[in-house]
Amino acid sequence: MQFYGDYHIHTLYSDGRATVREMIEAAHLKGLSLVGLADHGPRNIGTGVKNSQVYLEIKEEVKIINKEYIDLDIKVGAEANIIGLQGELDVSEDVIKKLDYLLVGLHPYVLPQNINSAWKYVLGNQLGKLNKGQREKVKNINTKTLIESINKHKVLAITHPGLKMSVDYKELALACVKTNTALEINTGHKWPSLKDVLTIASTGVNFIVNSDAHFPETVGELDYGAYVLKKANVPPERILNAVKD
Repeated sequence: MQFYGDYHIHTLYSDGRATVREMIEAAHLKGLSLVGLADHGPRNIGTGVKNSQVYLEIKEEVKIINKEYIDLDIKVGAEANIIGLQGELDVSEDVIKKLDYLLVGLHPYVLPQNINSAWKYVLGNQLGKLNKGQREKVKNINTKTLIESINKHKVLAITHPGLKMSVDYKELALACVKTNTALEINTGHKWPSLKDVLTIASTGVNFIVNSDAHFPETVGELDYGAYVLKKANVPPERILNAVKD
C-alpha cells in the first residue's frame, strides 16, 4: 500500500521543529505529490499558533514557495482544537473558510471556551485517569463533542482519535460515515492500535494515514498505517490518501 500525500504536518508556527520551507522540502525529497501543513490551533497551551490569522500568513508564505515545487501540491489546513461541549473550535469561521481543509482533534491541554467546558471536559479528562466512573463519563463527553464538531463543520478528518482522551470508537466512526469524515491513522503515535482499527473498520468509515510530523525526517513516514489497514482488510478506496490502482 502506497500513499501520495501526508496531510498532518507541523511547523515552527506551532510546535514543529522546522520551517514551512524545510517541511515542504522534506515532502519533496520523500517523493510525495501532496503535503498538508496543519499546525495546532491557538488554544493548544504552549504549542498552538498565536492566533487564527497565522494560518493565512502560512498561506501567503506557501504561495511564494509553491512556485519552486511544480510537482508538489502544497495545502494549508489546521488541526483545530475542540474547546467547548458543543464542538466549538479554536479556529475562527472566517479563517476556516479560507483554508484548504480542516482537521479536528482532542488535546488534553487546551484553553476551554468557558467554565463549564473547563470542568466537564478539560478537568474531567484529567480526573478520568484516576476514577473508572469518571473515565466512562468523559469518554462519552469526548465522543459527543467530536460528533457535534463534525456535524457543524466540514471536517476532512479527526486526528489521532482516542489518543490520551478516550472515545467510543464505534459511535464516533458511525457518525463519521454520515458526515463523510475520515478517521486518522496517526503513524507518529502509532495510533489507533490494530485492535481498535479492526473495530473502526467494521463500520465502513473512511481513513486517512498521516505522520503528524514535527521534524523533516518523519514527513511521509506512513508504514504503520499501511500495516494496520492491510491487517484490517481496508481497501485503498476507503483510504483518502492511498494510491489507487
